[in-house]
Amino acid sequence: MATIEAKELLAHATWLAAEERGGRLTGSPGQQAAADYIAKHFAALGLEPLGEEVDGKRTFFQHYGIARTHVAETSRLKVGALDLADGFAVLGGKPVEVKLEGKLTFCGLGRVKGAASDLAPEQSLAGQIAVVAIKGPRGEVAKDLSVEQKFGMCFPVFGQLGRTAKGLAGKGAAAVVFVLVDDAIGMSDVLNYLAVAPGKDVLAPRFEGADAGMSGMAAMLGGGGDGPPSLVLSVPTSAKVLAELAIDADALRKFLKGDGERPTAKADVGGGLNLAITHEADAKASNVCAVLRGSDPKLAAEAIVYSAHMDHVGRRFDGEVFNGADDNASGSAGLLAIASAWAKSKEKQKRSIVFLSVSGEELGLWGSAYYANNPTWPADQIVANINTDMIGRSGPESGPMEVTVTPSHGHKMFSTIVRDSAVFAEQLGCTFTSGDKYYTRSDHYNFAQKGIPVVFFCNGEHEDYHQVTDHADKLDGAKMERIARLSFWTGWSVANADERPRKLGRQPSWR
Repeated sequence: MATIEAKELLAHATWLAAEERGGRLTGSPGQQAAADYIAKHFAALGLEPLGEEVDGKRTFFQHYGIARTHVAETSRLKVGALDLADGFAVLGGKPVEVKLEGKLTFCGLGRVKGAASDLAPEQSLAGQIAVVAIKGPRGEVAKDLSVEQKFGMCFPVFGQLGRTAKGLAGKGAAAVVFVLVDDAIGMSDVLNYLAVAPGKDVLAPRFEGADAGMSGMAAMLGGGGDGPPSLVLSVPTSAKVLAELAIDADALRKFLKGDGERPTAKADVGGGLNLAITHEADAKASNVCAVLRGSDPKLAAEAIVYSAHMDHVGRRFDGEVFNGADDNASGSAGLLAIASAWAKSKEKQKRSIVFLSVSGEELGLWGSAYYANNPTWPADQIVANINTDMIGRSGPESGPMEVTVTPSHGHKMFSTIVRDSAVFAEQLGCTFTSGDKYYTRSDHYNFAQKGIPVVFFCNGEHEDYHQVTDHADKLDGAKMERIARLSFWTGWSVANADERPRKLGRQPSWR
């Protein structure tokens, strides 16, 4: 256990969370690079491959099907002298191929009816690209919104964008470009989950029993469909477009707040849209799996599975990378360091140890769901799952010497694994806080669904959760070391116990 050190943990996490990995979106080159890195580490340790067979030979990889909708690299939005290859998201995200040229017309808020209409009654937008400013919710917006709050505030806005695009389509608009002057409610972050953009695919699972997750919500965005293509520009790209149209950004802000007149734009600015969105129905994503076989003639047939997800959420459509250092380069680093400790141990454990790195967690626990239904170790011989996800930070839910854990003693699935782990934690100077709100939210849940006892170690959410600010230089190596050692010790106990772990049910305390 003492061979698990912060230095190795931080080295792995820093590599996985580097800009070059591009945010490790499931099925992306960055996620596959992470999978290759993990497989090479397992191979260097001398672990046995436990993935799928290729040409009769076992590999470290297990692939599962996904569907992928993506923007072709040739796509461009042209506004005057600007030639934009990124910085925009496409609402709707259905397969489409559009090539058009036309004048850009600033349409204020895009209203087409009533006394507040931004267009004259008989005004036609035929063949034109309508430019519309996005108006956020009224009143002050808190500075530190949670992911859930961002979704809650953005969906009414997306609904309005869809209605606006349909109204402008009725006026003949060939395309609609929405500019985002400010982003107080986090539309850039929410669109990262739901909208297709250059370098940011929309994915769906393609195997039986999968949770559609975020992919099921993407179709709820406005725009797209049979109407004109509808694009939302990032804040930096919006600023460039507004400048090209000679629209004063401060004047536009006042207009959006109801404190001024609608600013005017330069007339006869030419532009164009070359947009190709394609759908790939037979794409794949990968898990990585290895095993260290046990030494006991009977118990070696049973296994403990250590798991951690390698994926994150890719790039924000303004080009910023979601590095995902804590989520979950930290837990993946824990898995790799734990594997190192097991492989280097001179004393050999009785039961076998499976090391499972999964992808697709951020999209609906896809990789672990596929493994749970297509295990490369007999499911009835998996006696426990130990999952690490976000173990490198402190925050509102756990201090430096605390670990957030589920199932807690107050949970009906509390088991001997968690009870014993609480004793080990105390000897490491740690205490537990309840993480039961995460019981269904990480990869252990797919094992729990199969009746396998689980324990999930994490640090809970913090201010950089699913933000582009989740960088490796913010990781606490000492905390990662403590939780990784705790995970190793917990697995060591299970691997050498005479009996399998068992369910205890709700208890008055951790011990």
